[in-house]
Amino acid sequence: MKALILSDLHSNIVALETIWAREHDSDIIYCTGDLVDYGLYPKEVLDWVRTHQVICTQGNHDRYVALIYRSAPVFDTLPVTERAWAHYNANLLDETDIQFLEQLPVALTFDLDGLAYGLTHLYRDYDEIRSSHAFIQFCATTFPPVNPLERLILGHTHRQCIHYLSNTTLWMNPGSISYRRQDDPDQTAHYMTITDGVIALPRVAYDVGKVYDAVQQVQVKETEAKVANWFFGPRE
Repeated sequence: MKALILSDLHSNIVALETIWAREHDSDIIYCTGDLVDYGLYPKEVLDWVRTHQVICTQGNHDRYVALIYRSAPVFDTLPVTERAWAHYNANLLDETDIQFLEQLPVALTFDLDGLAYGLTHLYRDYDEIRSSHAFIQFCATTFPPVNPLERLILGHTHRQCIHYLSNTTLWMNPGSISYRRQDDPDQTAHYMTITDGVIALPRVAYDVGKVYDAVQQVQVKETEAKVANWFFGPRE
């Protein structure tokens, strides 16, 4: 049994398809959310997620883009000084897409290789779970009453990692397939696989230049443009 674990797709179909070219033998796909925003291809990413029956939770950017869509700002009519990537994404989506984002669960549980997992987008802001006590408390308040969870999968921070809290308790983050935080210049796509119980944290190079070239064609406010240019632009 092979599970592909994704997070923070951020409308990056180029990275997503590159990962799938390597991991197309996966039996099931999970994603912690942030399917959209800060990227160019929200429609393509949502279509891919639905086509491949990805089991997803809802990220904060998913909620935000849905909210922007409901407030009905038309991207092309906004002054450039007000245009964010969220506006750009919202205007590329339709009612079916938005309803899909809105109905995603905040948290869910599943069993894999005889272990009980919890899946959700974030713990608390950008904090990390640092003790078994915090792990147990978070599980009790976030997930439905089930057998005690042994592993959590979180996203949001874009930092690929595995944290052991005991010999049997751990939480993981597959990292973002799309971009890093600004203290990490790496431009590969990060994700996770669990194959017959064995956890791996692969990274794969994708055509970031293609994304960068497309980013240059979209007029957004200066702060949003600078962020995207750093995410996808050439490294000096």
